Amino acid sequence: MFAFRNRSSTLALRSKGSCLSAAATLVALCLLVPTPLLAQSDVGPVPGPLCSLDTPSEQALLKMLQASSHQQYKGTVLYERAGSRQFVTVSSPVDDASQGIFRRMNAQADPAPERWSAPFDSPQRACDVATVYLPALESGRTIAGRSTQRLSLKPRDTLRLTYLVDMDSETGLALAMATVGSEGKMLERYEYASIDYRALSERDPLAGKQRGYERGRSAVPGYFVLSEDADSGVFVVSDGLATASIFVEPLPPGAPVGEGAVIEGATLTYTRGVRSAAGGLLISVLGEVPVVTARLLADAVRPPREQT
Repeated sequence: MFAFRNRSSTLALRSKGSCLSAAATLVALCLLVPTPLLAQSDVGPVPGPLCSLDTPSEQALLKMLQASSHQQYKGTVLYERAGSRQFVTVSSPVDDASQGIFRRMNAQADPAPERWSAPFDSPQRACDVATVYLPALESGRTIAGRSTQRLSLKPRDTLRLTYLVDMDSETGLALAMATVGSEGKMLERYEYASIDYRALSERDPLAGKQRGYERGRSAVPGYFVLSEDADSGVFVVSDGLATASIFVEPLPPGAPVGEGAVIEGATLTYTRGVRSAAGGLLISVLGEVPVVTARLLADAVRPPREQT
């Protein structure tokens, strides 16, 4: 959700039923899609929402998700996770309107700038988020000298985390956000200490060049494929808010089968080793998702001989 953490791949989407292949072993893999979910697949960018966003909280959700596409901004952010604190300077968009720049100010002296992919721009994204999260709106606190509204996004199932967003009352930009686990524990948060921005006019060379939002076939309930790299055995899924990357590679010789998980802040790293007639596979899921979601995503990967 935090802009510079949105590292979704920009690789081209492939059609339903296309397979991933791990080039190192020539083992073809495929993401199995439950039949009831196929009706949601291959929906591309649209000029307006395909759903009704009538309540104040739904309108606030739409405004927040589109705000970064209509503003050029720079500021300093406090970012906390897993007991650590970082100060980060952020600028977006830059020369290429689909990218921004950030610097980790307490990582090292004179830190090098790093690039990140700017958030997607599409009204349809708000429809996807409202389908799986329940938005609620209330008054917020003052952040970076600006008044805010608190937008709570609570999951409608157990496959997602909760997000508490303090958005600028005027522009809708997210000035602070906390990610909360299923037990109500804060997993990570960020908050702008200072921020400056200007609205992008239609004549501005940076306007209208943000990344398009294209969602592909459904993977597990509420998550769909954003992109995939058939040669490397990598694909990226999202529910419109949370994002996870799935990596499939050969299981190293002698490596045990089974699963393991490491959680750092809101980021889960889940791995599973499996053996089958088509060979051993190591499936890794990295993203802002609960363990149950990572297991479902790993379950969706099958060697060809196990497809039904």
